[in-house]
This record gives sequence, structure tokens and C-alpha cells, in this order.
Amino acid sequence: MGISFSVYLDGFKKDITREINVNDNLNLQTFCEYMILSMNGECKHLYQLIVNDEFAYLGPGCCVFDPDIEEMMDEDLIVKDLYLEEGDELLLNYDFRSDYDIYIKVESTTDDSFNKDFEVINGKGYGLLEEYHSFFLEDLVDARKRNPNAYSNVEYNLLDFDLDKINYTIDNYLAYKEELLRPKHYLLNVSLLGFEKEIKRKISIDSDIDISTLCEAIVLSMNGDLEYCYGVKRGKEYLEDEEMSKDINYLELKEGQRLKVIYDYGDNWVFNVRVSKIVDGYGSKKCYVVNGKGYGIVEDCGGEYYLDRVFNDDDNDYNIDEFDLDDINSTIDKRLFRTFYEVSNE
Repeated sequence: MGISFSVYLDGFKKDITREINVNDNLNLQTFCEYMILSMNGECKHLYQLIVNDEFAYLGPGCCVFDPDIEEMMDEDLIVKDLYLEEGDELLLNYDFRSDYDIYIKVESTTDDSFNKDFEVINGKGYGLLEEYHSFFLEDLVDARKRNPNAYSNVEYNLLDFDLDKINYTIDNYLAYKEELLRPKHYLLNVSLLGFEKEIKRKISIDSDIDISTLCEAIVLSMNGDLEYCYGVKRGKEYLEDEEMSKDINYLELKEGQRLKVIYDYGDNWVFNVRVSKIVDGYGSKKCYVVNGKGYGIVEDCGGEYYLDRVFNDDDNDYNIDEFDLDDINSTIDKRLFRTFYEVSNE
């Protein structure tokens, strides 16, 4: 069955609209992501679908505490499972932080299938603005109606609607996603800020490991105890909490790309991370240190400035040149990748 939808972005009922044809055999996750792409979103955040005021689907990564709604995350659901009829109304809430609401209405249905499973037929307005709150977008558009130069530092043109570009993005999304999720492992060069020559690690980690585990592996490899908070800085921006649970694939890393991992905002340890190599296929282990140099950090010593004093103090046992590869990998393995039962029964 083919279904024709009218779509608009909340706050822009007349300014940002889409007319879309969909075949009901389309995977429901793909349907939601195509809808987001039609509004020039990048599908990098969580989303949920509501049909006639009832929850119908939760996108990958959403936390579920009620077993009664776990079925709403079934990756095999298709549009047909929604039993849509003419006049039904859907709400797709995208990016719970920026809070974009995409309103979708069933305009008509047909027993025949369309030539394409999902196609934007017509539209108006650019769409949403990634990484900015929906309220800000409303303010920006309203301000520019009064003064075209308002918010000149933000790239956004409300009138920029490119039908061919949107459909091209949608048509190629699954191939792009398949390539993104292709099994691979990364070789990362990690060094401690202020001690780049003396304290460094080369780490191999699979692409399906989540970003939080990557951070924890780096901290453990540097002899940290994981007693404090950590974060990732990409360029000038920190990753949001919801992003930390995503696989490393989400970062779309390229060889030569750099990140910073920050640990313990009191001592403020900063680890510089550079992608040395990307290799097809998973590694021999999910994550391990290939080689390295130098002891690492000393918890609660005061940070980078005081670490040098600790190593030069004859009254303690810390040695900047000490590096035990086997011990570090054993710690990473036990702390991150082995069950409590396995460790407790050694």
C-alpha cells in the first residue's frame, strides 16, 4: 500500500513543509530517519514516534524501563504495522535536547505501491537546524524577518529548499549507513597533555565499542582508576551525554583526525587522541593497548603541573619510565570486557 503524507516542522506550519509518498513495507526505523533527513536533519540524535497520541516507536539508543514498550524498539517493524488510515496524525520528536517536533498527517492511501519506497514530492523551507534548540530557530527566523542581518554568525536560509538534494541524500542514506557500520578497528595514538613524549599509548579498539568505553579504556591505560567523570571534546564542542552511549562509528572518524578525552575535572587530565589508522574488520580483541611509554597519571595529585613533582620526588615509588603492558591490558580486560562471574572465579 502507498501512503501520502503532509509534513511540517512545529513552529513553521506554513514555512517548513513537505509532501511525501511512502510504501508501507518500509522499515519503521528507516521511515523515521528518512523523515528527519527530509527536514535536513542528520539522524545523529535520539527520536521517538507517536501515532494518534500514543507511543508507537522508539529509535535506537532510547532507554526503556517499561517492558510493555520494549516491543516499540523492534528493528523488524514496518510502516504497515502502524495500521495507518487517512486522517491519522503522527508526531516524530527528534533530538530530545533540541526538541524538534515533526508533525505528519496521512492525507491519502492507495492499494498501489509507489515507484520508490520514500520520496519527497514537494516542499517549502530549509528544515531544522542541527545542534540548535527549536526555540532558537524560531527566534532566528522571526528576527531575520525584521532584520535580514540578524544572527549573521549562524548559517541558515529559511528559503533554501532543494528537492533534488534532499531526495539524493535519502536515496543514498542506507548505503552511507552500511559503510559507516562496516566492521573495522581503529589504531589510536594517545598522549597525556604536557607529557606527549614521555607518556603515550597506542590503542586498538573495535568500531562497535561505545564512546564511553573508549574513554574508560584510555583512562585505564594511563593508570587512572575511573573514580571521576570524563568527557570527549571534538573540535570546540563537547559530546552530549546521550552521544556517549553511541558506538565509535557515530564519530565518523577519519585517519589523522584528533579528539581530546578529559578526565577528572578537578585535576583536569587531558589526553590527546589521534586516529593513526583505520583497518577493515574487527581486531583480535575488542580493545587493547598495542604499546606505550611512561607510567601514566597519578590520581588526586593535582593534575599535569603537579605530576612532574610527583615523579621527581624521591619519597614516593612512582617512576615516570615504568610501563607494564601486560598489567594494563589485564586491567582493561577485567574492568571493561569481562563479567563479574568470570573475574570473581579466577
